[in-house]
Amino acid sequence: KLRLSTSPLHKQLESVPLSQVIVSPEITVQKYAEYLLVMQCIVRDVEAKVYPVVSKFISDIDQRKKLTSIQDDLKVLGFSVLNEATEFDADFEIPFALGIVYVLEGSALGGRVILKNIEKQLGFNAERGAKYFSGYKENTGSLWKNFLFDMVQYEQDNDCGDVIIEGANFAFGIIHKQFQNGNR
Repeated sequence: KLRLSTSPLHKQLESVPLSQVIVSPEITVQKYAEYLLVMQCIVRDVEAKVYPVVSKFISDIDQRKKLTSIQDDLKVLGFSVLNEATEFDADFEIPFALGIVYVLEGSALGGRVILKNIEKQLGFNAERGAKYFSGYKENTGSLWKNFLFDMVQYEQDNDCGDVIIEGANFAFGIIHKQFQNGNR
């Protein structure tokens, strides 16, 4: 139900030019950096404001942090980090926060596809310049399954599926807005 309910906003996000160029043969270092600059604002805010809310229920949340990887990639590309705020700046209830984390964790899976394009077109890899898209490397699949298990367990214990969906749709909407605005 979660995947089906978030599909329209997910597709809308994938249609934004910055989302399309990252998987395109026409990707440039500049566009790659723009993508990372937007994502580092999102990831920074989610890790600071949303992860603490779910930390009691997602036991391995600390090993899911990706901000340092993005910042390392930006340094390799010769770009500075941004301090732009996102709309991930509220007090979130646990199920709503789980929906937000669902979107970010799902992007780790998609990042593996993006990594192949970045390697092929720009020559960066999981060790240099594309750490963020390498996700959790060989543990990406198992960490995704662990997260899904924890989220489903929480939902079953608390009957809050609709709120999780709201959180995921909120996250897709915020990310879409950030991508449309670029790195301004």
